Amino acid sequence: MPLRRNADFIRLWVSAGISRFGTSVTMVAYPLLALWHTGSASTTGLVTFAAALPNLFVQLPAGALVDRWNRRRLMMGCDIVCVAVVASIAVTELCGRFWLPQLMLGAFLQSAMAILYQLSERAAVRTVVEPGQLSAALAQNEARGAAIGLLAQPGSSLLFTVARWLPFAANAAVGLVAAVLLVTLRRALDPAPAAQAAAPDGPSLRAAIGEGVRWLWRQRFLRVMTCVFAGSNLVFQVLLLAVLVRIHNGGHTPAVVGLVLGAGGLGGILGALSAGWWSRRSDLYRTAVAGFAVWTVFIPVSACSGSPALIAVSLAGITFVASLFNVTGNVYQMQVTPEALQGRVNGASSFLSSGANSLGALAGGWLVDRAGPSATGFTLGIAVLALTAVVALSPAVRAEHRASGNRADAKPDAAKSADGTQEPAAAAESAGMGGI
Repeated sequence: MPLRRNADFIRLWVSAGISRFGTSVTMVAYPLLALWHTGSASTTGLVTFAAALPNLFVQLPAGALVDRWNRRRLMMGCDIVCVAVVASIAVTELCGRFWLPQLMLGAFLQSAMAILYQLSERAAVRTVVEPGQLSAALAQNEARGAAIGLLAQPGSSLLFTVARWLPFAANAAVGLVAAVLLVTLRRALDPAPAAQAAAPDGPSLRAAIGEGVRWLWRQRFLRVMTCVFAGSNLVFQVLLLAVLVRIHNGGHTPAVVGLVLGAGGLGGILGALSAGWWSRRSDLYRTAVAGFAVWTVFIPVSACSGSPALIAVSLAGITFVASLFNVTGNVYQMQVTPEALQGRVNGASSFLSSGANSLGALAGGWLVDRAGPSATGFTLGIAVLALTAVVALSPAVRAEHRASGNRADAKPDAAKSADGTQEPAAAAESAGMGGI
């Protein structure tokens, strides 16, 4: 059955897209609200820090819960919590008040719910599509996410320009719609039967989390690339603050912020749509090195340029590579990960690659306030150049490059591992680097 005729996949795709759109709208509005109320990069960094903190504390337990609980109920619960959070911020702003602790708490809670929601959806996709359609389904999800960024970021800035409470009120409205749409799913989206049956009497939550972390850490290629992406994600947190401050100090309106970030969404769409074509024409090693080399050029340009147009072009190039990595990396990881570990391995990977984001938000506010956006951009360029060298010289990345070539030449029947899980036989085309 083609994906366009798979009713459950379409329902899941639409409802999750609506929910993610609402979250994207307010995730842009949180730092804008702090920056335009206070004019301080450090204060804005505190709000960004609160939004990034769940990457450090929520990813691992969320992954274990996704492997144990009904995923549709989890997603519906996340939508309801987010509606309550953003509605309270909208009311506070509508009353003409600004309270930084409330903004930080709201950013933390909504980000935590978004993580739990995303892990639930990512694991649920595998239950509603055929194995051979996984790559296409994840590419459509990535393109959807980039399209949401293209629309939500300028849309959020436009709403913010009209009234600062509007982005939060809009999120509350679409969150309710997303929760209702999840009810129409015909499948329960439960975890693997073996994992669900073992949950009540099986290992504790802590032991279950440890199992996912240990499995991921034993994969040399995934381990190296996850650590490399941890560094790049920290860089992106600092870069976002530098771009916001650069635009704010240039006397531009919040609408310009939305247009610039929207250009990044356009680059993400093109990267997701070209992932399949690119993976058929390039191998893992060349893709990883070329992608990080592109980042080495575009990241300092984004922070140092005073032209919104040039910043927009640079961000488009950055997100093009990010989407390409996300699609190929998620396909690779899901194909080599046993079904019973999907949620925990996804959570462990996201924790290791994104856990330092909160530190990046704090460090970014301090660095931009004291060194300025230009010096910050130069520092980020040096950091990404070092990450490019790690990818280019890593024996684990080179070994996976050779193994991918061997798998591509192997017969499909030989593509089973000892424990019966699917190895990426033809997935040499879609093998990737990990999430961003």
